[in-house]
Amino acid sequence: MKTHFVRTTAYCFVLLSGILSAGCREDAFLSEQITTEKIADSTRSAKFGIPTKFEQVEMARKIEAYMEPLVAGFGYTIYNDGVEYYGTNGGDGWARKKVDSPFQFHGAIIKQEISKVTQYVTAVAVIRALEKHGLSLGSAVWPYLPKSWNPSTKFKTLTFERLLAHRTGLINYNDLQKLSLTVSGNVNEGIYTSKDFQNNDVNYLLLGIILPYLEAKKLAQQGNSSKLNKLDQINNNFIEYGEQFRAFVRTNVFQPAGLSNSSVIDWRAWDQNGTILSSLSNKGYPTKNGDEPGTNKEVHLSDCGVSGLYMSADQFAKLQSAVAQFKVISFDNLKLMKSKLLGFDGSISGNKGIYHWKKGEENNCEAMIVDFGKVQVAVFATSTHSQITNPAVIAQMYEASFVSL
Repeated sequence: MKTHFVRTTAYCFVLLSGILSAGCREDAFLSEQITTEKIADSTRSAKFGIPTKFEQVEMARKIEAYMEPLVAGFGYTIYNDGVEYYGTNGGDGWARKKVDSPFQFHGAIIKQEISKVTQYVTAVAVIRALEKHGLSLGSAVWPYLPKSWNPSTKFKTLTFERLLAHRTGLINYNDLQKLSLTVSGNVNEGIYTSKDFQNNDVNYLLLGIILPYLEAKKLAQQGNSSKLNKLDQINNNFIEYGEQFRAFVRTNVFQPAGLSNSSVIDWRAWDQNGTILSSLSNKGYPTKNGDEPGTNKEVHLSDCGVSGLYMSADQFAKLQSAVAQFKVISFDNLKLMKSKLLGFDGSISGNKGIYHWKKGEENNCEAMIVDFGKVQVAVFATSTHSQITNPAVIAQMYEASFVSL
C-alpha cells in the first residue's frame, strides 16, 4: 500500500549547524548532537517518557525540503514497518537535464547510479549463500577461490566476516590481473594483526568471485558439477565471474525481496526489457542548475561485488525492508550484519536506537541508505551538493518526525 501527500512548499526544516560542521561521527552520535536548538515537541515528549509515533509524512517533507534547494535531482523512499511511502513523485529535479536529451525528471521510481551502496547488497547475498549452504561468517574463504590461485598462509586465516567487515589488511593493486597476488602475496601487517577497519574495495571484489565458487562447489558436492566445471575452465575470466555473481543475487536476493524486474536488475543501465546504453541512463551533474552535460553511468561487470548497481530509491528501500523483515536472511544474521557492520559503513546511537548506514558517491551522484530498525530510508541524488551522506543529517530528520500519541 502506498500513500501520498501534497507537498507543502512553505515547510522549513532547520538542521543543527554544529552537526553539519562536525561532519560524520560514526560511533559518537549522542542525543545532544541530534537535538535542534529549539527542541522538537516529539523529542521533548520522548525525554519525559510520553509515547510517540514515527510519522513518515513528516520525514518525507523534511527530506524534500532539505534536498530540493541543493541538488540537481533526487529520489527517495521511506518504508515504515513494511509499508512504502513517498510524497507526490518521491523527489524532484532532474535525472537527465534538457541538455542531455531525452529529458527526465527524478523521483522515487527513477533509477540511478548508487556506487558503493552496492556493497550492502553484496553483504546480504554472501550471508544468504552462507545460510543456504550451512556455513557461518567464521568460515574460511580460501576454499572458494579459483583453482589456479595459491593463497598465502595469512590469507588462509581470513573469514567471510573479515572480508565483509573490511578488516583484512589485504593489498589492493587496482589491477584485476594482479588480484591473485592479493591472495598469495603480502598483507598490511598492522591491519591484518589488529583487525582494524580499512575500507578497501579489494575485499568486496574478492567476494564477487568467491560467492560464485561457493555456490558452484556446494552444488558439485550435491552431484551437479556444471557450474564448477564452467568456472574452472574460464581461466580468470572476470566478466564470467561477474555474470555468475549477478545471477546469484537476482535469484537469491532480489527475487525473495519481491522486487519487480528482479531477473534484469543490473550493474549497468537497464530497463524492464534488459540492458540499455549508458548514454540513456541517469546522469550525474557537477552543478545544481548549470547546463553542463552530465556524466554517464559506468558499467560494472567485473567488479560488481564492489559497486555499480543501477536502481531506484523505491526498489532499494523495498529491498531494505524485506531484509529487515527477514525475508532474505535470518534474524540472527541480520543482527550480526548490523553489530559487525557487514555491508554498512557505520552506526550511530540516537534517541530512538542505533541506526546503520551506507553511502555511495561516484560520477557526480550520491546515494544514502539508513536502517532505523522498523524504518528504512533510501535517498539518491544526481549531484553531490547536499550533506545527505552525513548520517547525522538524516538521523535528525528521523528523530524530528516523531509525534506524541
